[in-house]
Amino acid sequence: MSELKIKSLVSLTIPIFFELLLITIVGNVDTVMLGHYSDEAVGAVGGISQVLNIQNAIFGFINLATSILCAQFIGGKNKKKVHEVITVALILNLILGLVLGAFYTFGWKIILNLIQLPKELIAIGKIYFLLVGGLCVFQALTLTCGAVMKSHGNPKEMLYVNIGVNILNIIGNGMFIFGWLGMPILGPTGVGISTVVSRAIGCVVAFLVMSKYCRFKFRRKFFKPFPFHVIKHILSIGIPTAGENLAWNIGQLIIMSFVNTMGATMITSRTYLMLIASFIMTFSIALGHGTAIQVGQLVGAHETDRAYSKCLKSLYLSIILAFCVTTLVVIFKVQIMDFFTHNEEILSASLKVFPFMILLEVGRVFNIVIINSLHAAGDIKFPMFMGIIFVFIVAVPFSYIFGINLGMGLVGIWIANAMDEWCRAIAMLIRWRSKKWENKSFI
Repeated sequence: MSELKIKSLVSLTIPIFFELLLITIVGNVDTVMLGHYSDEAVGAVGGISQVLNIQNAIFGFINLATSILCAQFIGGKNKKKVHEVITVALILNLILGLVLGAFYTFGWKIILNLIQLPKELIAIGKIYFLLVGGLCVFQALTLTCGAVMKSHGNPKEMLYVNIGVNILNIIGNGMFIFGWLGMPILGPTGVGISTVVSRAIGCVVAFLVMSKYCRFKFRRKFFKPFPFHVIKHILSIGIPTAGENLAWNIGQLIIMSFVNTMGATMITSRTYLMLIASFIMTFSIALGHGTAIQVGQLVGAHETDRAYSKCLKSLYLSIILAFCVTTLVVIFKVQIMDFFTHNEEILSASLKVFPFMILLEVGRVFNIVIINSLHAAGDIKFPMFMGIIFVFIVAVPFSYIFGINLGMGLVGIWIANAMDEWCRAIAMLIRWRSKKWENKSFI
């Protein structure tokens, strides 16, 4: 029997990297451009964005399951099952997006008070939260289309969609922050309008692109009988994954509430540092997604030995990239922070943290690559349990001990998060080497 032909890691990873980079830019361009409006606006949107990141974990559990199932069915050459998975995934994320949007719309006050965001920052960012959170359904559907395209080995086309979304968002932000084309200067509210409009347009285009390249159409035969077995598979993958991601995001919310007690300067400093970290993570996430596509297709074709070696090769490459990129960021830390702000207090608080980014990001890359590979092979529960355990016994308590009790501030919080990543990294590597994932496939 001939080996399954799969696309190379480089051909998969480069388009995914640029797509993720643009998604990261779209997600953070609001913060960057608001830095020219006011540091208070940055603090408000930064705090709110941490809350909104939870929606990515919720949508992500369906998207990850979609990507894994599509990849395995593609490896098994079952086109009907692939289209069933796409249909169910789109419907589920549509419903989730509408429900979550309603939750944000009616519960905004409770949510923002719960994370101890200062009242002056809530007043600045309230409308932004209602717009971007309340209409999150556009993001839900766009991410689903992207997951389907990646599983088919066609990430490049979604890159072009995200370029368009990025350009629209920047133009819209400029109109409402700098008054381009005679528009009123609305600050965070205007940025919310720009973000929602660009995402809505991107959602429509992403669906059309996915339908074309994956030859997908909504058809009755995918509903008669309704594919409840697909929902079962999606939930069996997605719920544990959602638990893992949700635990991490809740942990970060708790940690952010610690930072919120340190004052507006620390809140804004953390916002800028998290923004920088999100760009560093893009390298690792792209390699993780590329590896997951390869592993999923190889597991679907029952070529587990190739899947095993593919993951480890990708891991070594990711470690090198993460170390090199983070080291460059540390070397040019002053120039990078000068791009965002000239506030001396924020610069003083932020620059102390940079050396600890290397420790954190190299540890994080283990988790991104190996957890993606475990998920792609169908091993879902182990990463979930490890993720929940270490977030709440390492990241959260030690963030409080180092950051608050010992007075180390943001440096203590970065060290605590690095400890969490390295503990999980060791657990994930042991799990992959054990090969207990070999009998977890869904087909």
